[in-house]
Amino acid sequence: MYLDKKDKILVIAAHPDDEILGCGGTIAKLKKKGNEIRVFFAAEGITARYLKKDFNTLKVKREIETRNLQSIQALKILGINKKYISFGNRRCCRLDQIPLIDLVKDIENKLDEIKPNVIFTHWHNDLNIDHKIVNQAVCVAIRPINRSYIKEILCFEILSSTEWNTKSAFNPNCFFDITKFIFKKCSAFSKFKKEIKPWPHSRSKEVIKSLAIFRGCQVGLKYAEGFFLMKKIIR
Repeated sequence: MYLDKKDKILVIAAHPDDEILGCGGTIAKLKKKGNEIRVFFAAEGITARYLKKDFNTLKVKREIETRNLQSIQALKILGINKKYISFGNRRCCRLDQIPLIDLVKDIENKLDEIKPNVIFTHWHNDLNIDHKIVNQAVCVAIRPINRSYIKEILCFEILSSTEWNTKSAFNPNCFFDITKFIFKKCSAFSKFKKEIKPWPHSRSKEVIKSLAIFRGCQVGLKYAEGFFLMKKIIR
């Protein structure tokens, strides 16, 4: 997959850590190439683990702040300055409880601000409800009226969400060679202390690396990240 270094890229993810799991190696690769890359998170990644009565407690607020800070630290490893990262901080795994138009407007505002040429976002059939809704909101926001600058949309997979959908498998049709960046990806994900799990959990370092090996072998590379190419305009 070829992208011009002049292309502006926007990663639209549901939660902090999705950006690393989904396209961390590709972010590092494109950043080194010279692309401008921005990241927007629709929701935080904490409150799904708590009851509503706990949402406004100091403990939960601090966990959300920590998770956001870890994302800033992780993306710094990949070359992204924190000024290019924004947090929507909507409630985790509850994007289905707000009007879709609210999230669409959030994304439209980012598109109008940045005018990206390429978007990376979630696949439409993940088990995680927030991942699904982010994809749906992106599909609405990118309609071509006044947004013809968007030439490419790629959907990524998220370990412990995508592969657990046994009814609909993720079949990438586009691959980025991340052979030189797999260790940066793993190093970046290590910033999310509570998200790293022991093998054979999907979010273990061994499985993250193994998926990159598997995607690589599908196209004759050592390590790769696979994407579903949802849209491409060739001029």
